[in-house]
Amino acid sequence: MALDRKYFIHSRGGALGADGVSTLQDVDAIVAELKKTEHLILHFHGGLVSSKVGFEIAERLQPVYLAGGHPVFYVWESGAWEAIRNNIMELADEPVFKQLVRKLLQYTLEKLGARTGARSIAPAQVDAEEVKKTVDEFFANPGPHNVPYKGYVPAVPEAQARSAADQVNEDNIYVDIETDDEFKRALATLPDIPAGMRSGALGAPESAVERHSPFSEIASEKLSSVEGKRGLIELFKVAAVLKDILVGILRRYRAGRDHGLYATVVEEIIRSFKVGGSGINEWGKALQWNRMKKDCDDAFLADEVRAGTAMLKRINTELDGGRKLKRITLIGHSTGAIYICAWLKAADAALPKEVKFDVVFLAPAVTYERFAATLKDFAHRIRSFRMFAMQDQLERDDQVWGDDLAVQKDWRRYIYPSSLLYLVSGILESKQGANGDLTDEPDMPLVGMQRYYTGAGTYGAKDFPEVGAVRDWLAASADTLVWSVADGAGSGLNSHCNDHGGFDNEQHTVDSLRHILVSGF
Repeated sequence: MALDRKYFIHSRGGALGADGVSTLQDVDAIVAELKKTEHLILHFHGGLVSSKVGFEIAERLQPVYLAGGHPVFYVWESGAWEAIRNNIMELADEPVFKQLVRKLLQYTLEKLGARTGARSIAPAQVDAEEVKKTVDEFFANPGPHNVPYKGYVPAVPEAQARSAADQVNEDNIYVDIETDDEFKRALATLPDIPAGMRSGALGAPESAVERHSPFSEIASEKLSSVEGKRGLIELFKVAAVLKDILVGILRRYRAGRDHGLYATVVEEIIRSFKVGGSGINEWGKALQWNRMKKDCDDAFLADEVRAGTAMLKRINTELDGGRKLKRITLIGHSTGAIYICAWLKAADAALPKEVKFDVVFLAPAVTYERFAATLKDFAHRIRSFRMFAMQDQLERDDQVWGDDLAVQKDWRRYIYPSSLLYLVSGILESKQGANGDLTDEPDMPLVGMQRYYTGAGTYGAKDFPEVGAVRDWLAASADTLVWSVADGAGSGLNSHCNDHGGFDNEQHTVDSLRHILVSGF
């Protein structure tokens, strides 16, 4: 069923009027419909979503929202999620990636030990062959049941864990990999290795099959002994790279900012493997994630054809003409919350001061940094607020790849074991400095992740003032937070969602949305 144009605004790059997207005349027609309602409902779907999926979401939610008012769905072509997904899934086919995971798990355990149930393994008792067996079993039959070292807890005292990163010995790493034939055979699959080096420095057959993929080409240069030269692999350079990644992992454990042992290892490998300012991490940031966030802001540029600006201008005209909308509700799923932050900023400049919004976040992917800044300047525009998100254990166990059936059957989907929000926090998001520059920071706090709200010991107001500010604001009002799975006392406080992408589809959550739109918070 095709959605009537009075129920959506379709934009591209934040703009209207391009081929196949909404026009200013479409927005005029939408605003004309507002004369028939007292409640405008604006829905912003998640980022990295195609227009096809955006329209499917709108068609599914339209009858629910119509019970409470006139819905308008912002369908914004917000990036190719498949590109990021495939870029990471391909790591499962990379021999070097697998061996990096194995060695970094081994080295982390050798520094921190492990506690599993009543059993405690001291660092000196770590068996490298047992680590290898665990990794091999996972790659042979990956799934949520055998994610390596799931639920891992260090065995060493806190003081020893704090000092572990300062005690990494690069020479010891070199000695270990120099005697690890499986590791060296994997290195021999990297492309453009000069004649003799496979069988020389790497001790592998010259006939080793080369991998030609984004990761293998980056790795070939990253592990090269000569800067800017691909394939000149020397074990001393490999040991240096392993040391740097290991130090990053241990520092995150020291700060209490790990995402689980296996996920943290994967994140730190991806973050490390970049050369010349590009890599599998930088590629995802520059071409997809940051572009998507820019699309949100670009929708509110000053020119007339912007999807947000055009709507706000016409709403303001209606209000100036005496039209009184009793309610405007903003609903944002995932990165749709970033769109709402941009909306609140633009609305504060465009609309009369008495206009306030009811705001609903569904598993928001907005950083505490940005939401804190939004609240600081525009909290007076928010009349009521509620957020639906997952409890942390569900977030850790959620599979990032969504409902695509082909992907669901692909074993490679388990290479990253947790939700999209964990992936964004650990790999894609950046911290913005005072001068506006973006800096790479793992474990970037996101509003939709429970760990940051409840983890006041790690993410205290002193070291994370933006987290503290948002935490205080949320705690100041009752019933602002619904952590799924939740059966709240009120009809608008229920959610059974266990999938980041499912908050606009899971029945208990949708019923809560219907209650909010019809009866209020």
